[in-house]
Amino acid sequence: MQKKKIFVLSLAFIIIILVGLYFVFFKLNKKSVPEIKITQTETTNIKIEDKKISDSANPFKIDITYPEILGHNDFNALAKNIVDEEISDFKTYSLENDNAVKETDPKNYAKYPREYELIISYDKGQVDNDIASIVFNIYSFEGGAHGSSYTIPLNYDFKNKKEIVLSDIFVGQKNYLQTISDYCIADLTNQIIASAGEEYTDKDWIKTGAGPIAENFDIFLINKDSITFYFPQYQVAAYAYGDFKVTMPR
Repeated sequence: MQKKKIFVLSLAFIIIILVGLYFVFFKLNKKSVPEIKITQTETTNIKIEDKKISDSANPFKIDITYPEILGHNDFNALAKNIVDEEISDFKTYSLENDNAVKETDPKNYAKYPREYELIISYDKGQVDNDIASIVFNIYSFEGGAHGSSYTIPLNYDFKNKKEIVLSDIFVGQKNYLQTISDYCIADLTNQIIASAGEEYTDKDWIKTGAGPIAENFDIFLINKDSITFYFPQYQVAAYAYGDFKVTMPR
């Protein structure tokens, strides 16, 4: 019985010594172990509402959807200003063309009344307490042979109250334009070959429209893990091929 008691006490003493040594060792080496912090941006307060504008009064057909973010009046003012300018320009140029047709060919104008169309929607990227990334998709027919499609980006930094340009995302990276260009040229080449065939793919046109120049990548949509670049009609291929997008991992 006495031996068993001595054994239990000895075992307890050994355990205490081992625990103490581990504690001392951990404390002495704590500085060598990096501390990992995970931070998350609270996004529950972000609320986006779609605002609608429609007008079917002759000779116009207008259908617009644009975003409004609750509590971010600076962003909302910029978004509404883009829409207001598009409407104003559309009506001005459409009525100029309409009056020109009416004056030059009144008989046909009476038989075939004109209709001018403006459609605006938007793509939504990253929207949280830090930034809002939106690209407006615009189709406009103001007269002529065909309408035109184009895009307008609105990437906004809430903290600094400024629009985000591409260089803001790649601070300190000297060759980011070349990296983006190489990626986009390869992707666009594959897209256009798949659409038109290699014999109708103008690779020089692609290299010019997606070359390492900042202006070629002005239209982009930010997501947490990627950036999508927009290439409007004529930038990298003929009008008939339409516009293109390239999504690149960040």
